[in-house]
Amino acid sequence: MAAEIENRLRSLGARPAFRIIVASGKRSALPHGYATKKVIRRGDLVVIDFGALYRGFRSDFTRTVVAGKPTARQLKIMAVVKEAQKRAIKKVKAGVRCAEIDRAARGYIEKSGFGKYFVHSTGHGICRKTHEAPKLSRKNRRKVSAGKVITIEPGIYIKGFGGVRIEDMVLVTPQGARIL
Repeated sequence: MAAEIENRLRSLGARPAFRIIVASGKRSALPHGYATKKVIRRGDLVVIDFGALYRGFRSDFTRTVVAGKPTARQLKIMAVVKEAQKRAIKKVKAGVRCAEIDRAARGYIEKSGFGKYFVHSTGHGICRKTHEAPKLSRKNRRKVSAGKVITIEPGIYIKGFGGVRIEDMVLVTPQGARIL
């Protein structure tokens, strides 16, 4: 799957911005679980994270799908992550502190009972490098500025079960976020 994504990027004149992640089943609980030869099985959560490098600029995008029919638990976790992302995106606006954006996602995940499984920051800046300032974390008091592109990527990673991450890039504006 990762090879197919890379081939498509190259056919469009781009190349991967970073090592493509395709992690399924229990491996989807690894936030940076790069692609292996593991066969995707029916019922597996599959985290797909990739970006394009084109004319010096980078993108970053993650989706989680289920191979086959999802279980009730998978659907619940996917719904929690989706709502957490939605809440964080709603919080994005020029002048808002990074910690407030992180809190919007993290607080919802915690309230939903999955707090201990959200093991990374809510997002990061992206432009010429994949990971740039600002980091959207609990401790970062820095404010986001208009014109900056950031990722919003909450996730839940349960060892032995699997993980879910949903990521979009957004442009910070004085009025809010514009999903790219």
